[in-house]
Amino acid sequence: MELVAEVYGVFAARSLFGLSPVVVLRSEDGRFLPIYIGLAEAMSINSALKNVIPPRPMTHDLLVDIIGKLKARVEKIVIDDLIDNTFYARIVLRQNDHEVEIDARPSDSIAIAVRIGCPIYVEDKVLDEAGSSEELPEEFVAFDEVF
Repeated sequence: MELVAEVYGVFAARSLFGLSPVVVLRSEDGRFLPIYIGLAEAMSINSALKNVIPPRPMTHDLLVDIIGKLKARVEKIVIDDLIDNTFYARIVLRQNDHEVEIDARPSDSIAIAVRIGCPIYVEDKVLDEAGSSEELPEEFVAFDEVF
């Protein structure tokens, strides 16, 4: 079963390796899902959430433009699996009457979703394994405060 989720925010978390970017989703049942991501993807998601438009298109802006030029639309993204601490996602596109699913990293999928406002879904099994109804850990600080 898929649950609707929203981007709760982009954070930096202290780890053994220093600060690591984390995007946090919040599912419709109130569970938080932290996903550790790369710095470039964190910057892309954070800037889109804040409606910051770069002077030149960034990679995720380019992908959105390409999808549009191909007369397709992103129907949804789904974070559908967690294997060996690695999250998996797919982007579901529609072009005419044809549905296309593309394997993608969750961070790239989320960066596209926040740009176009498409729904984000998370499989219940992923939330069961990695989600939490607890508040965010204290070591999570707002991304803008650090980067």
